Amino acid sequence: MKNSLKIRKANEFDLKNLNNLNSKSFKALTKRLDFLNFFNKKNYEIIVAAKEKSIVGYLLSLNVTENIYEIISIAVGSYYRKKGIASLLMSDFLGNKKVNSKIILEVANKNKVAIKLYKNFLFDIDGIRKDYYKDPIDDAILMSKII
Repeated sequence: MKNSLKIRKANEFDLKNLNNLNSKSFKALTKRLDFLNFFNKKNYEIIVAAKEKSIVGYLLSLNVTENIYEIISIAVGSYYRKKGIASLLMSDFLGNKKVNSKIILEVANKNKVAIKLYKNFLFDIDGIRKDYYKDPIDDAILMSKII
């Protein structure tokens, strides 16, 4: 499976697939994104896991400052989950950052799969925002890592 995947930067032809994958992955309206808003902006990066013409996963990040990056969203299509695709996306993302860069993110406390992924990549828990998410109500776990 992994051998037929290609990790690459998103292009304009991926936008519809990215929006579809995002809306299927995040039912809450607060997590739904319109990738056209990010695509042509200099400080945003979208990398995708592509299988032939399909986008099966993505990682969206923001370059906050020269050495600080925020992971905005990461998602993998339901059929492709638990196959290491999120790890491939994360490895590619982290591998392209400068030494001493700081990576920050927030994740819903109930999203145990994502928290496990981040811990596997040695992210630390920095704090909690109580009741940050509203649909459904959940705490946000703040995590970071220095490369």
